[in-house]
Parts: sequence; structure tokens; C-alpha cells
Amino acid sequence: MIYIKKWTEYYEDFFSVEPHQEEFFSALGSEFPSPSKFLSVECGAALLSEKLQDKCDITLTDSFPEFVNIVNAHQVHKENPIHVFNLNPADIARYLGKNFFNVICCLSYRIIFMKDRILIKKFLFDSRMLLSDGGYLVIDNLNFSKYDFSQTKIELPAKKTERATLYSSVIKNTDTTSYKLFQHIVTSSGKVIDVIRDEVICPISMESFKSYAKEVGFSSCEFYNDYKKTPYSTDSDKIICVLKK
Repeated sequence: MIYIKKWTEYYEDFFSVEPHQEEFFSALGSEFPSPSKFLSVECGAALLSEKLQDKCDITLTDSFPEFVNIVNAHQVHKENPIHVFNLNPADIARYLGKNFFNVICCLSYRIIFMKDRILIKKFLFDSRMLLSDGGYLVIDNLNFSKYDFSQTKIELPAKKTERATLYSSVIKNTDTTSYKLFQHIVTSSGKVIDVIRDEVICPISMESFKSYAKEVGFSSCEFYNDYKKTPYSTDSDKIICVLKK
């Protein structure tokens, strides 16, 4: 992922805590002895984790030190600060405890920045190793199953806040069958900020998640439109993927 420091100001606006998200993860954690062990991979600003830290033992990782610094700044006056590490997703199984975490998540469609299917499959495999028996891996992602990838360009849903709008599109390279993400921000005053250009992504579908989950040994795989557990529908803009060890 190309990290642009100009985006820091708006990141928490675009990727705030979603409706019912705190209740969703609290319910998953309640299935395990208290405090449940929670890991967020590619955590970003970790706003959800801050809401859960009084209930859970939380570990965070992000491949960008800028996000790690943001989280640490938020934790300065906390009595029991969150554990946060500058760590690439490909290295989580190398440095974190096996069979330790009850809930692992990768949110805000950060999984597509793992770039290719091999790395995404490795992430699912590694996450399963880190999970306790009966533990959950939760991934939220854009619903790429709804798009026609025979097209050269796909416009993704815009994310709008009071201060700015984030526009995103995916361009297909027909020669290599690779995909690149383009994003820019338009502020409420009309200023345009280029955020991401030519960033290679892997627009993984719901069907691929289901196939990989079975391949690496998860016992079940469920999909929802939102954190209220609305059953998955093909026209949804996003999916919540819940894999159980």
C-alpha cells in the first residue's frame, strides 16, 4: 500500500467505527474466557480497538510506522495500553504466539493490499495457526463479486464524510491480468488530494475467500452485508467474512 501522509488527516473520517461493529466483536469475544485475546492486522488508526480495550487483551500490527505512531499517541494516557507492532502481515506467524488469539481481524479492505492470492492465502493460513480452538478470523472487504472484471475500469463506491469524499477506481491491466487501485480525495472546499496511484491490489471475491478458507482448514465460513449480520446479498457494496477455526 502506498501510504500518503496527507491522508492521515482524513483516514479516521473515512474508516471510523461502523454501526454495530463494536457489538459484533464484543459478542465474538464473549465466547471466550475474559479477557478475550484480540489481534487486528493492518490496524490503521485502530479506532475500534480503542473501544474494545477495556474488554479485551488487544494486540495490533501495521506495516506502516505512521499508523503505529498514531495508535501510540492515542494510548499515551491509557492505564493499560494496547500492544502495537510495526509488522508486515506476512510475518505475523513468525513473531506472534500460536493458538493464542481468540479473534483476529483485518478491516477497512486492507487485505487487498496484500497484492496477490498467494499472500492472501498465506495470511489465512497464518491466522488459523495463531487462533485458539474455535477462534474467529474476521475480514471486511469490498464486494468484488458484484463487479464485471471483463471491463478495463471499475468505479468503486465513494466514501463521503462532512469534510471530504474519497473516490476509488480499479484499472485492469489486460496484458498481465493485474489490477491497480487509483484513489483521490476531494475536500469540502473543493481541494483535490491525490492519494494512491498505480497501487497493485488483489480484488479477491467472496467465492475465493470461501475456497481458501476450506483449503487452509477453517471449519466454517459465513458472509454478511454488515455488522448487524444482514445475510449476504450480491448487490451489497461490502462483505463481512467470518471464518471459524
